[in-house]
Amino acid sequence: MEALIGFTVGYWVGTRHGRKGLAQALDTAREIWASPETRRALGEGLSALQALSPVADTFRKKQRDARGAVIQGVIDEIMTRRSTRHAATAA
Repeated sequence: MEALIGFTVGYWVGTRHGRKGLAQALDTAREIWASPETRRALGEGLSALQALSPVADTFRKKQRDARGAVIQGVIDEIMTRRSTRHAATAA
C-alpha cells in the first residue's frame, strides 16, 4: 500500500512540477522522517502500542473463547439432532 501511495504522489508531483518538484518533495520527506519530532512521535506511538498489548491479548483470548463456545454449541446441536433422528428411526 505504501508503495502505491508513494508511486501516486511521485507521479503526481513529477507530472505537475517536473524532476525538480519531485526532488524537492523527496528532500522534504527525508527531512520530515529524520526530524527529532518525527522520531519522538514514532517512539511514543510504539510505546503506547506496547502498553496496550496486554489489553489486546485479553481481547483476543475472549474472542477465541467466544468462538469456541459458538462452535461447541453448533456441535452440540448437531449431535442432539442426530441422536433424535436415530431414536425416531429406531422406534
